[in-house]
Amino acid sequence: MYHIIVEQTGEYKNRMKFDPIDNIFIETEHESLTYNRKFPHPYGWIKESGAPPKSHLDVILLSSEKYKLGDEVEIKIVGCFMREDGDHKLIGILPERLETDFSQLPEEERADLHRLYPRVSNGEGWYGVEKASEIIEKYFAKRAIR
Repeated sequence: MYHIIVEQTGEYKNRMKFDPIDNIFIETEHESLTYNRKFPHPYGWIKESGAPPKSHLDVILLSSEKYKLGDEVEIKIVGCFMREDGDHKLIGILPERLETDFSQLPEEERADLHRLYPRVSNGEGWYGVEKASEIIEKYFAKRAIR
């Protein structure tokens, strides 16, 4: 199990940026992808991986609950969107849910995810928990070496 720190919700027209010095979220001048694509789920980072602007793992939380910026929520990872640029997005759900893999998610949630990232370039794609676990393991192994 991991924890997401909520960094963005569909309520904010512009992207939010975390300021670790003051421990606050600041609205940027850049448009929010989640807002523009009417994505109903929160986005953030895995608390155990670090925090922006330093190295961290991004995660999308598939939950219909309402969250505020900075909320910390326990999650389990079920998949990922692997990006060509290496800025992969993990997919988390609440621990009480029965699904254990991306392939088991309801069609409505998978449709939401495809609306968020509708174009899939070479080297990109939606994957299950196995690929997501590889991303996490590589990240923490690389971090341990530093």
